[in-house]
Amino acid sequence: MDPLKLRHAITQFVAATVALMMLGIGCFGAAVLMFGQAHVHRLATFEASQLADVELSELVGTTNYVKSPNHSSPSIFGTTLNALHVPLADPLTMLTNQLPETSTQVADKNQTESSLFRSITTWAANTNKIAMGWLPSKSSQACIQMLQDNPGINVASPVWLSLNDASGNISGNILPSVIDYAHAHHIKVWVLVDNHQFDAKLTHEVLQNDKARTNMIDELVYKAKFYHLDGINLDFENVMAADRDQYTAFVTELHGKLSPLHIDVSVDIAPDIVPLHDNEAFFHAALADAADHVVLMAYDEHWGGDQDPGPVADLPWVKQSVFDLLDTGVPTNKLVLGMPFYTRFWYVHKNGHVTSENDSDGQVDGILQSHQATGSWNATLDLMYARYEKPDGYMEVWYPTSQTFADTLQLVNDNGLAGVSIWSLQLSDHKTWSSVISALRTTVS
Repeated sequence: MDPLKLRHAITQFVAATVALMMLGIGCFGAAVLMFGQAHVHRLATFEASQLADVELSELVGTTNYVKSPNHSSPSIFGTTLNALHVPLADPLTMLTNQLPETSTQVADKNQTESSLFRSITTWAANTNKIAMGWLPSKSSQACIQMLQDNPGINVASPVWLSLNDASGNISGNILPSVIDYAHAHHIKVWVLVDNHQFDAKLTHEVLQNDKARTNMIDELVYKAKFYHLDGINLDFENVMAADRDQYTAFVTELHGKLSPLHIDVSVDIAPDIVPLHDNEAFFHAALADAADHVVLMAYDEHWGGDQDPGPVADLPWVKQSVFDLLDTGVPTNKLVLGMPFYTRFWYVHKNGHVTSENDSDGQVDGILQSHQATGSWNATLDLMYARYEKPDGYMEVWYPTSQTFADTLQLVNDNGLAGVSIWSLQLSDHKTWSSVISALRTTVS
């Protein structure tokens, strides 16, 4: 055969093949655009996430997981897919985007603890989750120590300010050294403001008085600007149902002045479980619309003066509390789940009277050992339970384990919540904090 004719035939064949490939790609791209590229992207992302869902200890912090800077040159096919924005065009990028960024340095076996501490930062950064801790201290040294002892917190909420009087004045001192330390370590500061130890009468007087309410707002705005705060956390509790609309208006007005300054407004809400109703002081949907975040204080299921002993926060109750807020209008991406770092020991006296005392979660095992008591796992509550005899009756306690923390944090990830907040960092200890960090690490999404 004539070599020129052969070359011409091969050229035509190659051209026809490329044309057919381009036609097929074009049809696929058109189908994506017509019938839902988002759906295809979700499917592709799901597949990538499944590939990424491996034990992170096998990848993160080891040489097995290295994002190489030297990628091979893309093929014509891959370039075409990228040009058409087809989701499956770059499976490597999609897969690695599901995994946390990490150092390529191999972790020493003796650095397991520090590796766990770093993982909470990875979790928060890669899932854009809030990892918040309340600081119940008015001492600069104590607040800074708490931040040092609990690495990975990305929002600190110091308990520094309080409604002071019926004129709406605010009392309390803001500590610049703590703010400076937090900002130097990439920690935002949302100062907590309470309603004078939950004084319902004083709160009512201020909320019902337009001048006093405006004064309270102006003081908070001034302090937020002057001290370079990142947010205000409103912890108004024991508010009268009659003040429902006025409290919502207060939050709305405060947010209206702080939002242009990029200062976050969050409101703390205790569980008010009445399915599809929020007929007490807190109008859930309106508060969520007015504020940047809603913090669910999912604890004190059984409070200190309760005569019916029980858990501080068992998992079914926490889930019910979360779903109640979601059902009554709080968006998932605004809801922060408050978690307790304490438990209660209940003393049931022989005459039936019940008293209780609080202890940090980290002290529970030591207390039980001192009484030669052992706990048993309650799978329904997702808690341990222990009981031991006392001279005038018996003591009982429900307390969490690392499994409890893991399941609670899985609830956060599964429902797309904004993050978690810990009450409080003062109650934190190495064991409890490590359990939470480990749970955050294994539930990274």
